This record gives sequence, C-alpha cells and structure tokens, in this order.
Amino acid sequence: MRIFAISDLHLSFETDKPMDIFGEAWKDHPARIRQYWHENVRDDDVVLIPGDISWALRLEEAKKDIAFIDGLPGRKVIIKGNHDYWWSSLSKVKKFMPESIIPLQNSAIVLGGVGIAGSRLWIDPDLSLEKATPEDKKIWERELLRLKQSLDVLPGGLDTRIIMTHFPPISLEGRAGKSVEVASPYGCDIWVFGHMHLGSLDYDGFNRTIADTRYEFVSADYLGFCPKLILDGV
Repeated sequence: MRIFAISDLHLSFETDKPMDIFGEAWKDHPARIRQYWHENVRDDDVVLIPGDISWALRLEEAKKDIAFIDGLPGRKVIIKGNHDYWWSSLSKVKKFMPESIIPLQNSAIVLGGVGIAGSRLWIDPDLSLEKATPEDKKIWERELLRLKQSLDVLPGGLDTRIIMTHFPPISLEGRAGKSVEVASPYGCDIWVFGHMHLGSLDYDGFNRTIADTRYEFVSADYLGFCPKLILDGV
C-alpha cells in the first residue's frame, strides 16, 4: 500500500461551475485528474483528499462528483473543505459514500499501521495567510477543539501518524500555527493540507519539515492535478 494526496478537486459535474474561469491552469481539469490518477495510483493504494471536493450545494447534487472519484483506483479518505456545502452530518455522508470512499469529520481511521486523523480547521488569525474576521476567530477556536477530537481517536503503537486538514497549519515561512501546538503532544509524521491556490504567491515554502513533522501542500492546481506520493511501501 502506498499513500498519495491531492486536495481541492473542485468538481462540478452536476453544477454550472467551470473552474477555468479561474485561469488556464484549470482547463479540463477533471480529465487531467483522471489521466494522472490512473497513471500513478493502483487499486491497493490510498489517496487522501483534504477537502473542497465538489461545488454541489446538496448531498444529492454531489452524486456525479462522488461517482467520478469512486471510479478512480484506490481507496480514498476525504474530509470537508470550506466550499463543501453539500457535506451534511458525518452519518449522512457515510451512508451516501460508495465503499471506496472513507469520509472523516473530526475523526480518524487506521489503515495497516498508518493512523490518519482528519479535521477541516479554518483561517488561523496568527498566520496572516488570509484576513480573519471576528466570526472567523470564533470558528477557528471551535476547529482547534475538533482537531483535538480527531487526534484523541488515534490509538498508540502506530508506524506512521498522518494529519489531514483543509486549511494550512503553517505559514509559508515555516512558522507553526496554533493547530501545530494542539497536535504536538500526539505526534505527527506527515501533515497534508490544501485550500490555497496558484496566484501571486510561491507556495513551495509550505513543503518543509519542522521538528519531526513533514508538511505537504497538495492543492490540485499546485500539483498539476497529479496525486502526490507522500508515503511509499506501507
């Protein structure tokens, strides 16, 4: 089993939301995702998808987008992003998902010797990646508690611990946010995240190792829509 990651698929097979309005990089992006996924991922692999999966507003409207993901090789572990309005309660989402897709929401799963904890997070007011409103700060505090909730589920004795969040836990300069402080007592080998998109900033700075944690920025457009191998030969 190998583990890949790619976030921010922003699929819209059921809704009128063509992503190429955000730039030429997004032209025909579902076809590119399918091509690169089939070229790199095998059926016994796992792919982490840290949020912003579908533009659908309701669960039923996400059906074609989920079917697209289901038709790709491997098992997929998904979490909610800030644009996943279709994502209702975890119990409803679990019932909706085909067997190949495992949703996490402030929860965790163990695959082999790998523990994966998943939580959305929000805008970290101290990292200055995005301007945070007073309401954002309230959501942020709640999300820190939810991150801890997901980490509490992980058992001991794991070979590898992975955290997947939608929002970045560090700054481009490598400054750790409050979420890193919350996660520190639990231990984390790899932290994958997305949310940010190509523009005027160079996001290579997100990919770094701090203390014992390797941070991997995996937004689809940054990766050229090709899932990134983050753990080989588990």
